[in-house]
Amino acid sequence: MIEEAAIVTRVSDGRTWIKSLQSNACSGCLQQQSCGTATLAKVLPKREFPVDCDINLQAGDHVMVAIDDGQLLLTSLLLYLVPLIFMLIGVGLAEAWLPAPYNTDYLPEVALSTLLTGFWLINRCQNLLLLHLCFKPQIVKKLGSD
Repeated sequence: MIEEAAIVTRVSDGRTWIKSLQSNACSGCLQQQSCGTATLAKVLPKREFPVDCDINLQAGDHVMVAIDDGQLLLTSLLLYLVPLIFMLIGVGLAEAWLPAPYNTDYLPEVALSTLLTGFWLINRCQNLLLLHLCFKPQIVKKLGSD
């Protein structure tokens, strides 16, 4: 299990909304200037998402969230493989259906466009794919007040 600290932002309709506290660790690291994670943590906003929880929590509580290693590996495989499969299928169809002079001339454009379409599709469906089908983050325990 991969665990990370998070904070409860709100509780509504039986769902607990949490936000990661990951970027706090970046402030004490000596590799901030050359680290991509620290740069992304500064640029991208923290995102909150809902989690099912049986523990009685309130907004502001610190919790430990866990994700199963196997499910994380499956999700990574899905995120990288789906766009590549889209690209290979697109190139195969273009080579089979385009007339002779065009089937080799436009294959790079077809490959790039179908690869980008795969990434776009993953991006549009990420909430459904990541949080509902592939893995479900679980609140393991409530941490003591800081």
